[in-house]
Amino acid sequence: MIKRSPPRLLSVKRSYALTPHMQRVVLTGEQLLDFPVGQEGANVKLLIPQPGQQAPNLAAFRTQAEDRPIVRTYTVRQYRPEDNELDIDFAIHTDAEGRGGPACEWAINAQPGDMIGVAGPGPRKLNSLQADWFLFAADMTALPAASAILESLADDAVGYAFFEVTSSADAQQLRIPAGIKVKWLVHAHPQKESSQLLEQMQDLQWPAGTPSIFVAGEGNAVRKIRQYVLKERGVARDHVYISPYWKIGLVEDEHQVQKRAEMED
Repeated sequence: MIKRSPPRLLSVKRSYALTPHMQRVVLTGEQLLDFPVGQEGANVKLLIPQPGQQAPNLAAFRTQAEDRPIVRTYTVRQYRPEDNELDIDFAIHTDAEGRGGPACEWAINAQPGDMIGVAGPGPRKLNSLQADWFLFAADMTALPAASAILESLADDAVGYAFFEVTSSADAQQLRIPAGIKVKWLVHAHPQKESSQLLEQMQDLQWPAGTPSIFVAGEGNAVRKIRQYVLKERGVARDHVYISPYWKIGLVEDEHQVQKRAEMED
């Protein structure tokens, strides 16, 4: 278990489009120097300045103060201690008018020197790295976590990864074991529910042996996959990480309340 450390105030080193719908922001700063290594795939809380602020008020993080930072949950994509750099990837979802949420807008417009707070990291997200085979199902929002974990697997790991992205150009070149078969699925309208990931898992000829399963993405899709994996397939819960990262029509604060209620069911 990682000891909770105070939020870090970091700055943007660079920001660029990794793919048409994935923005990578590279953070740095003196307070990053003691960031724990080996936490790729773990979550962090991003503390985004309120409009008009040059830097977030970190002291107000866990309060209800009006100048409390905007808090959003993201993934450690990569940390390079030798360069003192932390990569955070942002899936870019916009509405009909081309506007994204606070984190998307911040990432797209981030300039070198812009300030942001980072709290965490929390625990990594795969129950076991010592399984007979691996199965990943993730949409754009969970692609950074799934990719980071895939890249940490042993060279002889085998399994399947199904990734749902907004366009074919969002497929990434990943440094993963040759025994992991990757399939990219296009879902051009993320604000509409999709069943593609579930269908791929249902159509799969599941190998023998014990799997380690990672499923994350939109809440409605994840809920159905959760039922399939746990109830129909009968996979033990300690071999499964299943998490709804977001839900159509809800902002993160609303989604987190609903997520806690659903996970308790």
